[in-house]
Amino acid sequence: MRLNRLFLTVATAVTLVVSAAEAATERRVALVVGNSAYVNAPPLANPRNDATEVGGALRRLGFQVIDGYDLNNTDMQKRVQEFAREVETADVALFFYAGHGLQVAGENYLVPVDAALKRQADLDFEAIKVDRVVKQMDAVAGPKILILDACRDNPLANQLARSMGGKGRGLTGSGMSEMKANAVTGTLIAFATAPGSVAMDGDGRNSPFTTALLHHIETPGVDIDLMMKRVRGEVAGATREQQQPWTNSSLNAEFFLKAGAGATSAAAPAA
Repeated sequence: MRLNRLFLTVATAVTLVVSAAEAATERRVALVVGNSAYVNAPPLANPRNDATEVGGALRRLGFQVIDGYDLNNTDMQKRVQEFAREVETADVALFFYAGHGLQVAGENYLVPVDAALKRQADLDFEAIKVDRVVKQMDAVAGPKILILDACRDNPLANQLARSMGGKGRGLTGSGMSEMKANAVTGTLIAFATAPGSVAMDGDGRNSPFTTALLHHIETPGVDIDLMMKRVRGEVAGATREQQQPWTNSSLNAEFFLKAGAGATSAAAPAA
C-alpha cells in the first residue's frame, strides 16, 4: 500500500513537471493597444486602462506582450510591424485593442489618436485596417485570438459621414462589421458587442466588456470558448441586455489561457 502511494506521488509529480515543461516551450505573443487621448475627438475614459490591465494579465499567462498606449499612426504601424516579426515563431498569437474603430463597406478600421478622417481616402493613410493585423497572425499554426473593445460611439465616423455628404458607400458610424473566423482555421474573434452595435465605455475604471474579460481571463482550466460565453453573460447582465458581446470561433480543439488539472495549455495546430 505504501509503495502504491509512493508510486502515485511520483507519477503525479512527473505529470506536473511535464505539463510545466510543455507550457514553458509554448511561445505566446500578444499585441495590446489602448487608445484614449484622441486629438480630433473627445477622449475616451477607459481604453488605456483596459489595455494596461489586459496586458498585465497576459504577461501572467505567459505571453510576450508588445503594448502601446495612445498611439499615433506612425507608432501604431510600428507596433503592428513588431508584432508581425514576433509571431513568425509563435505558437499562439493574440491581439487586444481598446479604442475607436469604424466600418466602411464591410471593412473594419482601428483609429490612432491623431487621425482626422476628413474624407474616405484618409482611411488608407490614417487608420489601421483590422485585416492587416489578422494577416500577420496567419503564420501561427496554433490558436489566433482577436479581441476588439472598439465598438464605442465614434464621432470621427460621424464626422466622416457628414463630410462625404452621403456619397460614401457603406459608411456607418455604428460599431464594427462582422468578421468570419472560419476564413482562417484556428481563430477566435471577439467583439465587445454585436456587429453594427455600439458598446459602452463605462463609468468605472474599465469598460463593461473588459471588466468581464478581466474577471475570467485568468480562471484555470476553462476553454476559451466557454470563457467568452461567461464574459458575454456578465456583460449582458451588467448592461441590462443593452450590450451583447459577439464571438466567432473556428478553433478546432480546446484552448486554455491558463491550464488547470488535466488541461493542456494550447490547442493542437490545425491539420
